[in-house]
Amino acid sequence: MIYSLTLRPRALAELAAASERYALVGHGDAFFDEVDSVFEAIQAMPLRFPIVYGTIHRALLRRYPFAVFFRIRRDTEHVVILAVFPQRSDPARWPKR
Repeated sequence: MIYSLTLRPRALAELAAASERYALVGHGDAFFDEVDSVFEAIQAMPLRFPIVYGTIHRALLRRYPFAVFFRIRRDTEHVVILAVFPQRSDPARWPKR
């Protein structure tokens, strides 16, 4: 079963900022391709990713140092992307809701 997926405004803003930074060095498209493949993996099998806080799961990008934080709504088969953070950021900034 494929879960539907939505992104919170915070996640969209973080993706846009990261994309701008990577576009400056010629990696904008490759970054989005990597993010897209992680989103597809989340949609296909969201429970395979570890829980890092409460009910929030984390998926790591392979090529870029970013983590995708998301919550699963099992009753509606829906995934909500909460944030897309650089892995070098302070864990205190990770989403908790």
